Amino acid sequence: MKMKNWSFVAMEHYGLILNRTYLISIKEGKIEGKICRGLTAAHVTFGDPLTKYATGILAVSGDLENSRSYIEKKKLKQTSSANFSIPLSEIKSVEFNPNRKLGMGDYPHDGRVFIEVFRKKREFIILGNQNGKVIADRLRSASALEG
Repeated sequence: MKMKNWSFVAMEHYGLILNRTYLISIKEGKIEGKICRGLTAAHVTFGDPLTKYATGILAVSGDLENSRSYIEKKKLKQTSSANFSIPLSEIKSVEFNPNRKLGMGDYPHDGRVFIEVFRKKREFIILGNQNGKVIADRLRSASALEG
């Protein structure tokens, strides 16, 4: 039976305090992540002018509940060494943690999905009004892991 393609939007932290946002698609037996937004910060309205300016540039505008608000179309067209493609058969485990991620400010998110591939575990923060548990369950099913 052929699996239906689907996608979700998630953020991943790297390099201690940096982050990147992915449009993650499940299709043709793979999970593919494409950078869809550069660095993101919560907009700060207090403090020095430089901080307010910088966070204003890095903040997401629009309906923060809508996961598509986190996508910048021009970023999707760019290539990045941070993009990834992993065969679903290489996924060893998928876990869901419903707790909020510290440091996310006012950005709505529905927990975190952890994907383990061999010895590497990736943590994806589920942005906007998406259901992290459903995403984790669908990933488990797509990769033929027992829940």
